[in-house]
Amino acid sequence: MARRDEEQTSCHDTFIMPPTFLPLFPDKRAILAGLPGVYSKSVEIGMTNFIPWVDFTLENPDEIWEFSELEEKRFYHYIGYFEQEGKAPAFAVELCALDEGTQINGYSLMLHEDDLARLRGGHLVYCRSREWEREQLVRTLNEQALMKYEEDLLSEARELIDNAIRLSINKSAYLFNNRGLICWKMSNTEQAKLDFLESISLDRGNGDPYFNMGLIYFDENDYSRALYYLQRAAAINPTDSQFLAELAHLYLELGQEADALKLFRRAEESDPADSQVDFHLGHYFLYKKMKPRYAIKYYYRGLKKDPDDQFALADLAVAHWIAGNKRKTRQISRSLRSKPRLMPYTISRLVYLNVQMGDYDSALEYYHQALGQTEPFEPEWLHYNAALIYAKTGRPRLALDILDLAVKVGGEAVIKRAMSDKALRELKTMPDFKKLIKHNSRRGNR
Repeated sequence: MARRDEEQTSCHDTFIMPPTFLPLFPDKRAILAGLPGVYSKSVEIGMTNFIPWVDFTLENPDEIWEFSELEEKRFYHYIGYFEQEGKAPAFAVELCALDEGTQINGYSLMLHEDDLARLRGGHLVYCRSREWEREQLVRTLNEQALMKYEEDLLSEARELIDNAIRLSINKSAYLFNNRGLICWKMSNTEQAKLDFLESISLDRGNGDPYFNMGLIYFDENDYSRALYYLQRAAAINPTDSQFLAELAHLYLELGQEADALKLFRRAEESDPADSQVDFHLGHYFLYKKMKPRYAIKYYYRGLKKDPDDQFALADLAVAHWIAGNKRKTRQISRSLRSKPRLMPYTISRLVYLNVQMGDYDSALEYYHQALGQTEPFEPEWLHYNAALIYAKTGRPRLALDILDLAVKVGGEAVIKRAMSDKALRELKTMPDFKKLIKHNSRRGNR
């Protein structure tokens, strides 16, 4: 029960409900006896000296208990323990909730178990130790989800991260960012965008979800939105080499080479060990500037920092082939072939390289391997290279069927390539080839 004021009443008087559940604040002697570690002749330890403890306890309680049995009033006791949870000594702040609001009703130092038990006799609203256990479980589920993500076990990863989000009281921003990554890898791009936006709304000081949103729009060729999000990421963390390198990559796509090179320099200064700066420059000189020897220089520089990067190795093989270094191309191709797990991009490049080298059996082997993946890289060019093989090996009917698949996926770009490709010279004389091109051209213009 709440403490009652001791006062004289007549038999006609009614008892007035007391204003607090707190015991009287202990005197100096009781404090020294109850807290044997506290002793100072020169420092006062009266009630007013504990005022700073009030805000700290309200901000960092170990427990919060609610008592709502009194009419029109609810009491909340914020408790902080000294040594052992649930045991005196403890410090308590009492809040009283009325219709017009909540106010601090008092505070006290709890030195006796019975006084503390009275405050803990209501409904437990919050317990730091339980919340910590919950948070530990949430973090464990998140770590397990990321492990499954790295192993490409995406359904299991999604289930784990969903459970983490359901259990999390605070709905932490990092959980939504990580679920966005998982959904993106599952090709559920719209859900990924929603999760990244939710992560941003929960923590606008974290550049990761901005960066991930920028990469999605970059992949979708929505350069204006990609620019906004990548710039925001770089503004939040201007020393993150990955943020700077991807923004520089986008500037290259936009034709802003001078701005891109400045950002690449900043990224390299920020993290000289980051190989992505070199790989981006290698890609730029290989595919945009058509300067394979410059590309080779940057790829080798990056591979000294990260010798196992499949993307760079595959493109280095392409650069050597275009530069006429066929022996180097074959060496790198054999090295890639020995790897236990090839990425979609790598497989796509190996299809192209083996077609160029005339190893059609290997090219078709990689082609079928690519089609067995959840998300093959540039399927239109995978089909196109397979069509080239069938055309070169005297199987025109099969070549036309596969070329039709390439055109359906790639549209005008594939048609333009097919019309100018000398390797399809004999195929282009067939009436069915002309029908295929004409039909798909009309469909693309609707």
